[in-house]
Amino acid sequence: MIIYRFRLTSEDHEDFLREIEIQPVQTFLDFHLAILSCTNLEKCENALFYTTDNKFKKKQEFSFKYQKKQVRKYDDDLDQVVTEIYVPHLMKESVLKKFIDDPHQRLMYEFTGKDSFVFFIELFKIIKTDEFFSLPRCVNAKGELPKKPEVTVVPDAEKPGTAAPAQVAPPSVFFPGEKSMFTEMLEDDSELTEIENQLDDILKEETLILPEKKLPSSDLKEDGPFVEEDDNSERLESLEEYDDIEGLEIKHRDFDGESDDY
Repeated sequence: MIIYRFRLTSEDHEDFLREIEIQPVQTFLDFHLAILSCTNLEKCENALFYTTDNKFKKKQEFSFKYQKKQVRKYDDDLDQVVTEIYVPHLMKESVLKKFIDDPHQRLMYEFTGKDSFVFFIELFKIIKTDEFFSLPRCVNAKGELPKKPEVTVVPDAEKPGTAAPAQVAPPSVFFPGEKSMFTEMLEDDSELTEIENQLDDILKEETLILPEKKLPSSDLKEDGPFVEEDDNSERLESLEEYDDIEGLEIKHRDFDGESDDY
């Protein structure tokens, strides 16, 4: 059985190293799952492999899922930059040995999920063995990849130095001038009872006496309005008792209906 042993490193994390063994007849998808397993990365469809030259310049691309991409490149025949559409190789359809043409083949792996990482991969050993065991497998692991800290949203009221929002008092039901009278009053049953007792005592000791209204000395008619009569005038029971009706009309002609008494 032939085994490829690849070494994975990270330019951003110098202490990180993984060594993975895999068979040449296995696919890039098998390699992808092995990397996720030994780095504790979450499953993600946004992952790409690239074959590269010795300086890790990208060549062929291998994607997790089918997709179309655009690339701008210079066309020598047209002598201008043109846009071309290409489809990357699918990981699950790409067998490793078909794309490994160098005993020290170099690859690049880009992972873009909750966290983003780039790994540089190099084939540094080809092993021939008669043993049979499950592959791919991780045979050497050093260092851990940093994780992004969880962001906890703290309400403004709980942040240090942040004052709690002021409580808005309900609108007053008092009219202007009345509020100051009741603002500091507390409902105390014993106090109210004492005030009621004091009021009862006050009412017993003092009696309100209304001044009597002096009525005119003249007699009042029970059947009609009050009429003040002149002592020298004669009381008539009806108009028929006047002998001279015309004289009566002349006497009261200038009466305007309003009393001269003030």
